Order: sequence, then structure tokens, then C-alpha cells
Amino acid sequence: FLAELNVSVPVSQLAKWKTGAQMGAITFLLLGDAAPPLVGQIGLALIWVAAVLTLVTGYDYLRTGLRHMSEGGAGGGS
Repeated sequence: FLAELNVSVPVSQLAKWKTGAQMGAITFLLLGDAAPPLVGQIGLALIWVAAVLTLVTGYDYLRTGLRHMSEGGAGGGS
């Protein structure tokens, strides 16, 4: 919807941390049995951190989108 209105939603610093947590989690989890068990636990913790950050940043983007919609960005209608 926002793309049709040419609305730019900048990436937040928190979203960048979320991506970093995801990449770190994938790295640790891919090591699997080739690494000590602590490595897998770190990967699991990072994936949960990324999941929480996903919810937080998703809510931020939703609020931004709703704000643009309520400012009269939704043209047309029936």
C-alpha cells in the first residue's frame, strides 16, 4: 500500500540489529553437531532475540503505515 503512495519507510537501527541476530543465529545453528553444545544454545538464544525484535520492528512499521493511511493517503474509495 505504501509503495503505491511512494512513501519511504526508512530502516530502523533496531531492524538492523534484528538482521544481525538472524545472521548470527543461522551461523551458529548451521554448525550443529560440529561444534560444542554451547554454540547451539547461543544460536537458539539469538533466534529468539531475532523473533522478539521482529515483533517490535513489525509493530513500528505497522504504526508508520497506519499513520500514513490516516493522513489521507488512501485516495479513491467507494
